[in-house]
Amino acid sequence: MTMRLFKQKGQKCKKESKATRYFRIILWRLFVKFKIRERVAKANSWADQNRGDTMLITVGSLLFLLIVGSMFTLCDNTQEENFMTGVETVEPMFRGMQRIQNAKAYQANQIQEMTNKGQMLKHELDSLVRLPVKSHQDSVQIIIKYKQLELIVNNLEGQ
Repeated sequence: MTMRLFKQKGQKCKKESKATRYFRIILWRLFVKFKIRERVAKANSWADQNRGDTMLITVGSLLFLLIVGSMFTLCDNTQEENFMTGVETVEPMFRGMQRIQNAKAYQANQIQEMTNKGQMLKHELDSLVRLPVKSHQDSVQIIIKYKQLELIVNNLEGQ
């Protein structure tokens, strides 16, 4: 198994910069000098033979780092006394959103009431118009209810 720091001869590649080539040469020399390839192969073979120990070391290391990180976080003296200070500025925004929601609900309720009143007026107007003989009071009621219905329809169309 050889280390592939360089491209194979058959592959076409764009020319590397001088710094990149120099960096690769230095890495290759360090790998050879410290026998990193052999050490990695040896560590992998040991890990394959001792799976339980490898798991124990890995889990133990992660648990140790979790505990140490938690200790540093909890014992940090630069932390502010009240860590909720950033949340306090959000409260007025929530109040504003609540007011907007209340206004929307009120508007929807008003529209529903106007729709119901319009339907009721239309029903009463239809019943008054169907009367075969109308008195003066019936004619006045027809005109009043028609104007009211007209106002409601114009208002609802404007919404």
